Amino acid sequence: MKSIESLRYFIATVKQGSFSAAAEQLNVAVSSISRHVQQLEKEFNCPLLIRHTRRLSLTETGQHVYHQGIAICAQIDQLVDEIALHQQRVQGHVKISAPLWYGTHYIAPLLPALQQQWPDLTIYLNYSDEELDPYGADYDIYVRIEDYSDSSFIARPLQHIEYWTCASANYLATAAPLHQPADLEQHQLLAQHFRHISTQWYFEQTQTEIKTKQKIELNAAWLSSNSSLALLEAALQDGGIVLLPHHMVIAAINEKKLVRVLNEFTASPFNTTHSMALVYTKNKTQELKTKVVVDHLLAQLGQ
Repeated sequence: MKSIESLRYFIATVKQGSFSAAAEQLNVAVSSISRHVQQLEKEFNCPLLIRHTRRLSLTETGQHVYHQGIAICAQIDQLVDEIALHQQRVQGHVKISAPLWYGTHYIAPLLPALQQQWPDLTIYLNYSDEELDPYGADYDIYVRIEDYSDSSFIARPLQHIEYWTCASANYLATAAPLHQPADLEQHQLLAQHFRHISTQWYFEQTQTEIKTKQKIELNAAWLSSNSSLALLEAALQDGGIVLLPHHMVIAAINEKKLVRVLNEFTASPFNTTHSMALVYTKNKTQELKTKVVVDHLLAQLGQ
């Protein structure tokens, strides 16, 4: 087939029921419609339409060309849309707000790939736990550890974060024995502060069929901070027991600067009702610059 355009003119003619109606819809001359249909019949070497005085009808071949032509044109339209999106220039400034520890260890490593794909895209990553304002323009995307029921937001859950309980070998050498979570009451604790999250650690034993959650209060923690990096440094300097994402402590454990404790328990600084979420307002993904960032982060970090 020399031109898909003739096929489109033929389909329009069949749908509209006449050459004149098709010409009106496509805003072309009736002679142009007739010429394209004749060109198509010439290519197939058979008539496609039976021309009556008041109406048109399809030949058997014409019916086949009509139905297959609709599918072919739809596929071509989809291909054109996909190529247009691929070639579309993504540019602009996207602002992301995330907790320091999550932004540092989970989001920042993913951003260079975005820049390589979209060189005209710039990103500002702010480490903050500020209140979300759905009507403000401060940030395009938030990462938060909260349960959102506000219909102003879309909240996409992110992958579960594995936490490890750790301390330095020097600290453990002189501290009280540590076999159960309850033993933490006899230890120096380093507590991370989360906004709207109670100051507790939650433990579950991994080897038993019956899961019993143990809750450790952190009111007696000698050091608390909203900076996980500050708590990590305190633990490295023999400051006590810390509970941090394993991404943050794995290097120190491998280098024997920290020791993982209570290995037979899963641990978390917040209850299962709270999880990491990528949060944004509904209108934000209508902007292509924000949509490509959201899609990229969810592809790597989403559940």
